[in-house]
Amino acid sequence: MTILEAIHRTDDLKPNIYDQATKIFWLSRLDAAITEQIHNRYQQPRAFPGYGPDTPGDTPLLVGAPYDEIYQRWLEAQMDLSNGEMDRYNGSVVLFNSLWDSYAAAYGRSHMPLSRGPRFVF
Repeated sequence: MTILEAIHRTDDLKPNIYDQATKIFWLSRLDAAITEQIHNRYQQPRAFPGYGPDTPGDTPLLVGAPYDEIYQRWLEAQMDLSNGEMDRYNGSVVLFNSLWDSYAAAYGRSHMPLSRGPRFVF
C-alpha cells in the first residue's frame, strides 16, 4: 500500500476535515514506530527518514498485505482523537492494536532477533 492509497481508502470510508499533509504526518509517525519498535529488533537498526509533504504519494508504506489495514485504522484513530470523540477513538484504537499485535507477531515469526552478544549465566 502506498501513502495515497492509505489516505484515499480512509477518506472513502470516513469523510473528514483533515488535509493530506496532516495524514502524511500521522503515517510517518506510525512507520517510525514500526521501524523502531518492530523492525529494528530483527535487523540492523536504522533510522526512519520520515515522510513529508514532498514525499511522493506512490511511496510504499512499510507494512504490506494482509496487515496493511493498520494504516486505515491508525488514521481513523488519529482523527477520532483529534476530534475529541473518545468513544470512537477507543473503538478505532482497539482495531489498530489488534492489527499491530498481529503484524508484530508475524514479523517476529519470520525474522531472527538480532544477537546482542554473548550472555553469561552463572
